[in-house]
Amino acid sequence: MTNKKDNLRLLISLGLAGVMVAAILWLISKVSSTIITPSNPISASSSLTNKPSLMNLGTRILVKVQTYPEKTDGVKAFAEKDFTTAVKKFTASLKNNPNDPETLIYLNNAKIAQDNSSALKVAVIAPINFDPSLSEEILRGVAQAQNEVNNQGGINGKKLQIVIASAENREDSTRIDNELVQDKSIVAAVGVRRNAAIYSENRLVLVLPVERPNQAENQENLESNSINNQPNSSTTNYLFHVNPLYDNLVDTHSRYIARQARNVAICGDYRSSRSNSSSSSSQILVEQYTQAIKKYGGNVISTPCNLADKNFDPRAFVDQAIETENASGFLLMPSIRNIYFATKVAQEVKGRKPLFASESMYSATTLQNGKDLEGMVLPVYWHRDANKDNPFAENAFQLWNAQVNQRTAGAYDALQAIITGLKQDNTREGLQKVLSNPNFSTSGATGMIQFSPSGERQGEAMLVKIERCESCSTGTGYDFALLNKK
Repeated sequence: MTNKKDNLRLLISLGLAGVMVAAILWLISKVSSTIITPSNPISASSSLTNKPSLMNLGTRILVKVQTYPEKTDGVKAFAEKDFTTAVKKFTASLKNNPNDPETLIYLNNAKIAQDNSSALKVAVIAPINFDPSLSEEILRGVAQAQNEVNNQGGINGKKLQIVIASAENREDSTRIDNELVQDKSIVAAVGVRRNAAIYSENRLVLVLPVERPNQAENQENLESNSINNQPNSSTTNYLFHVNPLYDNLVDTHSRYIARQARNVAICGDYRSSRSNSSSSSSQILVEQYTQAIKKYGGNVISTPCNLADKNFDPRAFVDQAIETENASGFLLMPSIRNIYFATKVAQEVKGRKPLFASESMYSATTLQNGKDLEGMVLPVYWHRDANKDNPFAENAFQLWNAQVNQRTAGAYDALQAIITGLKQDNTREGLQKVLSNPNFSTSGATGMIQFSPSGERQGEAMLVKIERCESCSTGTGYDFALLNKK
């Protein structure tokens, strides 16, 4: 009797085990049948890591300053492919906040989708999570250029679609580059990258819009310039700088400084973190200025000044520089995030010696402290009064209801160069050949744009001085006034 019961239990157990195995095999076959093998490495990577794409046409809000409900509704409608509603909502949002470039880009993208128009896709890389101010400045230039060309009928009948690429953390930065170069629907990109050589290696034109990448402070490593960005000599160059070499800017500024002050004290921005190369960038910049000032007969004193040092004492530094080494001028070179500390030095210098600053202080943030910085001279690549016949500045003010700066002008020109090139050839390789052609030229906010075969743009810098203004539109009572170069 016992043996029969044991056999019965054994049979039941085996039966249950068989049912379970069959169920598991059935589930595996169902899951396998629903998995689609990605057609490119980026899709595969995103699927395996379960990470969403870092590129966005209008389904996510990245610039979150002054987000109105209409913008939120527009993004939701875009994600649901209800492009008619998206157009209405984005239009309404812009009425509430006309100074939002992200919304204008999304609106133009939604119009393209609504009309099912043929389009060419260009990416703009914006470090929104790390430097929102810089990102908005770049996005305004890109949005203005996109808006203008689409309102004029597009590029040979094809509208311009802008995809915004933005990393959420430092680890995503490399993934952005990989996504962009491997997405064959993207014909060009605007932005600044640390490892820009990947764009030449993968034949995607990258136009750099920022005048001093290694001074732009954000964790996406916007410190690359012609020194870091040149590809291997055996690789065709796909990198183009919309502003002249920074050496020209330093030279113009140093010539002026040496005429105004014989002994110059320089305040740099040195960081100790090994993961942030802004320290080496600042050291390179200090060395560039030191050599240029000496070339024009000036001298740089040895009193150290580190704006990134938490124990830095502005008053002690200024007093020592003047009393011990007879400093007759002060040159401030802060990162964008350390403009505040540079202002503290300026407060101690005020009225005692001439003040100078690098182009990183050419920003609205600086003008908020105009009372302490009045008379300070700095170099720029663009100023709205440099060419009053150029409609860019006036058009920008009407579009954004605010003045724009040289970073917006640079981004506008970067996309203008791409647009002009795409009119001649809208393939990746063809665009590179057009921009590299010595006969290529186009008019932009910063004047006539032409590139050398190596992707550099020739030209000189201008000088501006912070002055008090009675009825200027900055809202601070101070503005950057253009100086006549001598």
